[in-house]
Amino acid sequence: MNRDEKLELAYQKIKQAKNILLIGHTGPDADAISSLGVLIELIKSLSISYYAYTERKPYGAYTYVPNEELISGVSPDDLKDYDLIIILDCGAINRTGLEDRLRRLIKARNEGALLFPPYIIEFDHHNQSESYADLEIRYPDCASTTELLYYFFDNNNLEINKNTANCILIGLLADTGHFLHTNSSSEAMLVASQMLLRGASLPKITAHTTQNKSIITLKVWGRVLENLKFNSETGLASSALKTEEINSLLTPEEREKHADLFSDIVSFLSSLSGVSVALLLREEDGHVKGSLRTNHDHMDVSILAKNWGGGGHKKAAGFTVKGKIAATENGWKIIS
Repeated sequence: MNRDEKLELAYQKIKQAKNILLIGHTGPDADAISSLGVLIELIKSLSISYYAYTERKPYGAYTYVPNEELISGVSPDDLKDYDLIIILDCGAINRTGLEDRLRRLIKARNEGALLFPPYIIEFDHHNQSESYADLEIRYPDCASTTELLYYFFDNNNLEINKNTANCILIGLLADTGHFLHTNSSSEAMLVASQMLLRGASLPKITAHTTQNKSIITLKVWGRVLENLKFNSETGLASSALKTEEINSLLTPEEREKHADLFSDIVSFLSSLSGVSVALLLREEDGHVKGSLRTNHDHMDVSILAKNWGGGGHKKAAGFTVKGKIAATENGWKIIS
């Protein structure tokens, strides 16, 4: 089945559905929230019942994204209540926040134990880690999942209103670093221009993202730079933030409000002269979260992330492991 056929089938399934569950990845970024916003806008126009969910939603961080207020951080009830489940921008089933429940559902479906099992669609631009959806629409060449959703709308001749245009553009700007990252393809730029023609507001989005800096966030930047270590032989720039440092700089509410802060910082580190790979580690709830970035075509940081059970893109990836951060003479290490 080619891409056009997949996109057409996805729309048919949406139109036929009576109750839809939308899922974005845990600890969502702007692309995940915006992707949910795109499909919420469509489903509302079709007057279909739905529930949009993302685990650990950062309340207050993405209020500028249309339909953000319609996305819940509360886990949905029985998954069998839905006849269609759409998973967006998750990269892997373990990033849905519903992995155990989804695996039990899929197992029951495969064993024929469900009379009317939910149909599962996956929209994603991450590399595949496993195949589990009934319909997998995955294209890693897309700069963002919202770019892929643009093709879904375009292929099915669906109206792109102002809200949808803003969502698509926000996702593109977020995942390309406002078109400064190397995934800023000519196709992504063309989609962005189309969104501006359809009413997306670049000044408004920019005011909420790149221009939305504060004294608080600058202090976090300063601590990361203070902790920065650079290995000139490998080109690895690494920094880390321990729990006590984060707590002294940011309240829980501020961490939610500035959800993209750490992503912005590691992207900046990857742009420094002589840096091949940038790594930012931070402690959170007994775990260590690692963010990896590179601007070099010959590097693939998703391979590094997979070594710690994570994943992502060739030039942007991440992982989460249990443990704490410890400083060494040459950099940082994670200890159990």
